[in-house]
Amino acid sequence: MAGLTLKNIQKIYPNGYHAVKDLNIDIKDGEFVSLVGPSGCGKTTTLRMIAGLESISGGELWIGDKLANNVAPKDRGIAMVFQSYALFPHMTVAANIGFGLKIKKVEKKIINEKIEWALDLLDLNGLGDRKPSQLSGGQRQRVALGRALVLDPEVLLLDEPLSNLDAKLRIKMRTELKRIHKQLKSTIIYVTHDQAEAMTLSDRIVVMKKGELMQIGSPSEVYNKPANKFVAGFIGSPPMNFIEGELIKDGENYIFKYNGNVYKLPSYLKDVIKEKIKGKEVVLGVRPEDFEISLQPIENAIEGMSIVTETLGSDDYVAVEVNKKLLSVRIEPDSNFPLDRKVYLTPKEEKFHIFNK
Repeated sequence: MAGLTLKNIQKIYPNGYHAVKDLNIDIKDGEFVSLVGPSGCGKTTTLRMIAGLESISGGELWIGDKLANNVAPKDRGIAMVFQSYALFPHMTVAANIGFGLKIKKVEKKIINEKIEWALDLLDLNGLGDRKPSQLSGGQRQRVALGRALVLDPEVLLLDEPLSNLDAKLRIKMRTELKRIHKQLKSTIIYVTHDQAEAMTLSDRIVVMKKGELMQIGSPSEVYNKPANKFVAGFIGSPPMNFIEGELIKDGENYIFKYNGNVYKLPSYLKDVIKEKIKGKEVVLGVRPEDFEISLQPIENAIEGMSIVTETLGSDDYVAVEVNKKLLSVRIEPDSNFPLDRKVYLTPKEEKFHIFNK
């Protein structure tokens, strides 16, 4: 296995479109790193540049201690699993898994041993003689994964491999991927638009927007300490709540003013405000689980109106209208929370954020 380093990587297409801008990522040997972001943010383009399927317009790509910018894809020690599986329909499962080894003219005995190893690892025993059309979506995805793993790649690239599966199967395959990574200790770079997948699978998450790196950190870091409003709103489901308002200095402390209401900010935010906040227009950010909600007036609370409830099984949420915006607040399940009532929200101490508007 090998680590991977991207130094000021850029991708500029002939029409001038700047898809990836000065991307710097250092991936350790054996690490599972996910690239996340909205459609068009450059995550798949980055993956394709690592694989050698897209040329690099600028910067350096290092695989281990080897500069790989101009190395042919077949010589990079990389295997890639695509969203579409890309299996050969006329070949059996075993033949699909062993195809790359056959192309490399590996000895037949070793190919058969590798195929058996992959079938066992991926819980595909007894399916080696079947055709892809006879398999479920999850089984086909595991065959595509097996075809990559038998090549003993230094780096394994996965491009939204679970997006074609139904919700239940995606959860099962996430567990499978986690198990495989733990067993093989492979270096894996995983592209997904599903931030829940990234949170459960990754050692670290790379958040991208319009070709730029927004933040890189552990799932806990990007969730609890988002670098900016974009990361705060993208990571988490339901997403973080935002309230726009004005920041007013009150002696040594600060007051947040919104739609005629005022909320005194806790003193621990002073250093954050001095370091990061520019100007008076700001956004207060609080996650749904970090609100305390009450029907009784509370001093220094955010006032709103309860509108609708949403039941998600283990969690219930109530939508609260504040300043003409709906905020999501987690409540006790089956609590029959009253609607169309004035409510008072108190963010938990040290559990909310402030951003430049």
